Amino acid sequence: MKKILAIIIFIIIMYMDSVTSAKFGNYEVHFLGVGQSDCILIKADNKNYLIDTGAAYYTKRIIKYLDLNKINRIDGIILTHYHDDHYEGIIKIVQSRKVCKVYLPDHKNYMKNIISDKLIKMGINVKYIKRNWHIETYGLSLKAIGPVLKNKPTENNNSIVLQGKIGDLTYVFAGDCEKTEEEDMLKTGELKKCDILKVSHHGLNTSTTGEFLDEIKPRVAIITSDGVGTPDKRVENRLINRGAIVWRIDNQGNIVIKNNILYCSKNYTSIKLK
Repeated sequence: MKKILAIIIFIIIMYMDSVTSAKFGNYEVHFLGVGQSDCILIKADNKNYLIDTGAAYYTKRIIKYLDLNKINRIDGIILTHYHDDHYEGIIKIVQSRKVCKVYLPDHKNYMKNIISDKLIKMGINVKYIKRNWHIETYGLSLKAIGPVLKNKPTENNNSIVLQGKIGDLTYVFAGDCEKTEEEDMLKTGELKKCDILKVSHHGLNTSTTGEFLDEIKPRVAIITSDGVGTPDKRVENRLINRGAIVWRIDNQGNIVIKNNILYCSKNYTSIKLK
């Protein structure tokens, strides 16, 4: 009888463990060390997404990173705007593995047609993003809360700004949006507190105003900088003075958030977030 009871308990434990794994899945966000350009890998359960594809100089590094992480399939690539440090790697990355969809910003820009034409000829499904666009899969929910207005004269202010949840943590991916776009988003009342902020425009003082930070109150701020022209100390100080942990790509290398722990590749520092 005791043996049968032990077997039943073992089966229950195994079942509960499998349910727990199925419920929570695996969620990772990788901020790749690509200097003053952007490439962010999101692993959500069994799906993979990229936000931006970096400058051409870093494409080989990005592809190698994807290989090392066994990313053979990308379910979606999201470009935030049409500056080369955010889109230049896209064609070679698409050529290097299976890509299901590419999401492009919907505002007017000559590069939109050039990129979309190339991708369509390669057989890629191209979709366009505008405000309120959202993407949802198990454990991941991101919504485009910016740009509030289309076709602004400054390309940075046409940046797609994504807000939402990945696993247990909340994020704002701010692209390169500048003060004007931050003000527009503040007026909508849609901005929410976040655990992680991808700092806008590589930490330049065009962005990340005090009013914006007071609204979203980030616990961690990630700056994609090269340490030469970026970031601006004034932006770092605004973040630090509001209690945010500030990590920079030039200082920390690849920055990974996995199982609610913040890791970096340069000195193997880790910080538990929850």
